[in-house]
Amino acid sequence: MSTAVITNTFTHPHVVAALEAGMEMAADESGRPVSAERFTWATAAALTYLDGAGAPWADVYARHIEIAAAQAAADRGEDVEDTSDLYAGMRYSREHVSAAVNAGVDAAARTIRERQADDIDNLAVNAVLTLLDAPDASFDAVVEECYGEDADAVSGWLSDVPADSDAELDAQQAARIDAYLRSVGL
Repeated sequence: MSTAVITNTFTHPHVVAALEAGMEMAADESGRPVSAERFTWATAAALTYLDGAGAPWADVYARHIEIAAAQAAADRGEDVEDTSDLYAGMRYSREHVSAAVNAGVDAAARTIRERQADDIDNLAVNAVLTLLDAPDASFDAVVEECYGEDADAVSGWLSDVPADSDAELDAQQAARIDAYLRSVGL
């Protein structure tokens, strides 16, 4: 009888897809734009720490600029350089991805927002890791897997997280007003 341990590994594109989908899920469920700094910096940090766990913040900063520049070029309809060949053949364990995402989210919270990670950050991590294993998982599936709570209860936690800026607070209030007006048929 073999006692070998089977370890799943994930390709770089698979990890990037889970990271993007997890951040988007956290943004959607918290009523914040995925372009908010909490998500863009956490993504850049996670990708940086995926490449090197002890990377300095300057490397995260550089990665953030690269991602922002590529997104801006894509938004303008320009061709964006395909760098997937840089990661061809790279595979990561779930533990490696978990460490990078957790470290990235924590570092972004401390450095950019000067706060500890909050419920939205925790959902982002849980969503990324769940989507890594089950790419089609819904918010309800993430909540069931990671929290054992009702999805509405977790949504309530997310709505209780204070806004990161005055502009974000204004946007949240406008979104809540719009949702209310839609709910009453106006």
